[in-house]
Formats: sequence, structure tokens, C-alpha cells
Amino acid sequence: MTQDGRPCVGLALAGGGPLGIIYEIGALLALEEALEGVSFHELPVYVGVSAGAVVTSALANGFSPAELCQLIVLNKSTAFPINPEQFLKPAWHRYVHGLATMPRRLFKAAKKSLLRPDDISPLGAFVNQIFGAIPPGMWDNERIHQFLATLYGSRKRSNDFRKLKGQLFVVTMNLDTGEITRFGAPGLDHVPISKAVQASTAVPGLFPPVEIDGRYYVDGGVKKTVHASTALRAGADLLICVNPLVAFNARLANPDHLKNMVSLVEGGMPTVMAQVSRIILHSRMKAGIARYASAYPNRDILLFEPNQRDADMFFARIFSFDHRRRVCEHAYQTTRNDLRERQCDLQSLLSRYGITLRTDILADRARHFDSHLHIPPEVARLPGLRHPVTNELSHALDTLDAWLAHHSAESEPDQAPRAKAG
Repeated sequence: MTQDGRPCVGLALAGGGPLGIIYEIGALLALEEALEGVSFHELPVYVGVSAGAVVTSALANGFSPAELCQLIVLNKSTAFPINPEQFLKPAWHRYVHGLATMPRRLFKAAKKSLLRPDDISPLGAFVNQIFGAIPPGMWDNERIHQFLATLYGSRKRSNDFRKLKGQLFVVTMNLDTGEITRFGAPGLDHVPISKAVQASTAVPGLFPPVEIDGRYYVDGGVKKTVHASTALRAGADLLICVNPLVAFNARLANPDHLKNMVSLVEGGMPTVMAQVSRIILHSRMKAGIARYASAYPNRDILLFEPNQRDADMFFARIFSFDHRRRVCEHAYQTTRNDLRERQCDLQSLLSRYGITLRTDILADRARHFDSHLHIPPEVARLPGLRHPVTNELSHALDTLDAWLAHHSAESEPDQAPRAKAG
């Protein structure tokens, strides 16, 4: 329950790379228009992992799903254009550092193979040292932090967990201990939101671990998929979850969508690894949600995700912003179909939380993800989408407001304190 006695509705979003970000936005667009009584940018509890951390951090900052669609999917902001290449810059400085260590590493390999010839061959010694020089991540993820810090630096937004209206938890994993770290929790809420999201999106092998307070963190999805328990422990009575990545069942899929494959093995290592990783992530998530039913018997969890015959989502490239509109539309329609199929069960469940399922909207088969978006002529004028110079001015005005309020209170020491609203 919230402080005003209303049921607490939370949102938990899983990872999935840029593809996952787009899918989650499309799903949220469908959910927000169909669930009357829920505003996804005004919830009391948010939990985000990896790509989900990008979306939840924006929602907790007051960006509606429609605004996120305009910013990320439609790329309508002139102040904050989304250019995929800006987030996929090679980590050149790490490659240079690795090359600089090669003479020392090669000398060490030669010495070891000569002194201990029965233990390791010269080739094995050299290979071990070369692997040690490979950077821990291919791409530089500092740009994620910089972009979000600028975006959340505008007036009425915040890069500080403690200044948000709702609770935001950005989940990461400590690389050296394997323990889950929930930035935004007490004692871990001093870290900038943008830095925490950078750590949560640090997919091992693709992005380097992120150092925060002397410790190194990577993608929290390595250990758990959705981290629904974080939201349930924070008090969520109804938890809405979106998971963009599911295992694929080729037998259920339309043969025309299988790219002329008899088996997924014909797709080579990338396809095999994609299937195996999704099976692991999805089965782990299902097991976790089943446990929550007994651990939190009076709570409800609603999960929305692609179905197992969804070839479009399986064969789409996870780390690509290509075809943003198509992926968003696909997520939007998939979620609407899911709502229609579960309509009878959802109506009674949602009513307990004061939420109405808009069956009239679900019945309108002509709707698309942008049907209800009223895009202004200049989206950059939206709050939070201003130019960085304007962001600095807005921050200065906020600081001035706080200073004036503080000194005004000090100048009236005998005035009785006002009761807090609500």
C-alpha cells in the first residue's frame, strides 16, 4: 500500500539491448492506453535491469511512454537525437592499453614456457597472455552515462535517486563477489542514476565493467532476469513486468519466417548462442516468478512478453536500432493481443487495484502504436528534451529556488511549521 492507502503498483523491466528498449516502449504504449488508472511515469516503484534500467530511469524521471517513443523510437528530438553509433564506439583506450602490455606479456610467456616446459607449451603460454591483453569490453559505455546525465539534468528531472517521487532500483552485479547490487536502495542512492544505468547495461564482453566507489559492476541480468523480488520487497502489491527476450520454439513458428532453416543450428554460433542464452534467462525467470507466488501470496504479478513462436523478435538483432518503428509496432500489437486473450481474467484482477481494462480500445483493430501520440511540431520543447545549455540554466534556476526557500524559512523562525500535503 502507498502512504495514502491505495494499492501500490510497480513496474519491473528486464534487459534485451537496444531491441529490448524499443520492445518495452511499444509494450508500455499498449498497456498505458488499455489500463485506465495507471500512469507509468507516476508509479511508486520501479525496477530496471540493463535495457530495462534505461526505460525505468526515464519513467521515474517523469517521461511518459509517449515521450519516450518520440525521443527513442521516432527520434523526434533535435536537442537529443538518438544516433546508434554514438553508443557503439569502440573502447580504443582499452585496446591501446592492452597493446602496450604485450611486450611484457610475451616476455612472461617465453619465460614461463622455458622454465616450466612440462607444465605448459610455448603456444599455450603465448595464447594465455594474449587473451589476458584483450579488453574486458568491445565498446565504450561512458557515452550512456553522459547522455542520460544530460537528459536528466533538465529542469524538473533529476539524476539523483533521492529526488525522485517514486522509488527507482537499478540492478547490477558486483563483478568481484557475484552479489546483486541495487542502486537506489538506502546507502546506494548517492550514486548518479546515469552511472548506475551505465553499470546495469555493462553486458560482459560487450561493455567493460563500470567502476563505482572502487568496485566494478556489470549487467544485473547475469544473475537474475527481472528482479521482481526487489519490487515486491519495496511494497508493490501489483507488479507489471515486461520481458523482451524469450526462448524460441521453431516448431510453433510460421515456416515462412524461419529464413529457410530446417534447424537453428544452421544459423551458426550466433543463433545457437542466442537460443541457449534465452532458454537460460527465461527458465530462470519462470522459476523465480513461481517462487514469488508462495513467498508473496497476497501480491499479483502480470508478465508481458513475446510468445515462443515469435520469429521476428528472435531473429532481430539485439544490438541494433534498425527498424525501430517496426519493432515498436510489433511489441505494441503483441501486447494488445495478449491483453485480449487474457481479458476475462485480467478484468477481475485489475479491478481489485482500481484499474479498468479498456476493452473498447482493445477491440479497435485499426490502432497502431502512434495512433494516440500527439506529436508537437517541435518535440525538443518538451520538458526534459531541451538543449544542454538550457539544461544548465534550468539547473541554476532550481538551485536558486531551493536557496530562496531555505533562506525564507530561516528568516521566519517563529512561524509554525506547515503540515505536509497528502
